[in-house]
Amino acid sequence: MNLLKNIYHFLTNIRPSSIYVGLGLGMFLESLGIPFASTPFLIISSEKVGENFFTYIFSVLAGSIGGTFGSSISYGIGKGIIAPLRMLKNNNSKNSKKRSRTGEFINKYGEFSVFLAQLIGQTRTFISYPAGVLKFNFKKFVLYTFLGSAIWCALTLGLITFINGLWRKYKPLVEIHSGLAIIILFTIIIFISQIWIYIISRRTKKDSKNP
Repeated sequence: MNLLKNIYHFLTNIRPSSIYVGLGLGMFLESLGIPFASTPFLIISSEKVGENFFTYIFSVLAGSIGGTFGSSISYGIGKGIIAPLRMLKNNNSKNSKKRSRTGEFINKYGEFSVFLAQLIGQTRTFISYPAGVLKFNFKKFVLYTFLGSAIWCALTLGLITFINGLWRKYKPLVEIHSGLAIIILFTIIIFISQIWIYIISRRTKKDSKNP
């Protein structure tokens, strides 16, 4: 436990400029297909936002730029490597007409799916590859990726900062009533997960009714 505390204090004392580089790198790796690579730096950056509003702005910009660069490379891989291999495979074998969920999503929203995918969980991690395969307009791809990444970083960073603020405010009460706090937290997690499962199930039923 002491080791984790020491690591946490070390990370939160890192200079803001290093946080920007780390957040940009995390978003870059995440856009290449490594899930949650930016999460540690989002958490660390949120510790600094309360000290200076400009840290928030620069963190959002750093994350957006990193995500756009990573997504552009993924787009290039999809267009230059995956697309030719896919074409070769289709020529040499009978290809099934079964579509993946990502394929259906792209087919429904077209190029705008790149923007929407940046706001939907880990879909944003992998959307760039099929976008490259389908040879979306690159300028629109970059614009949609940057705007979507900026909104996602802003919302996520803002939410984490808000939660950190609540934690600092109510930490003494949590320490006094730790057992009750754990029960309440567990209840909230279960409640949110049930809502999420309900939304997913409704969406699945709706998709099955409208093939």
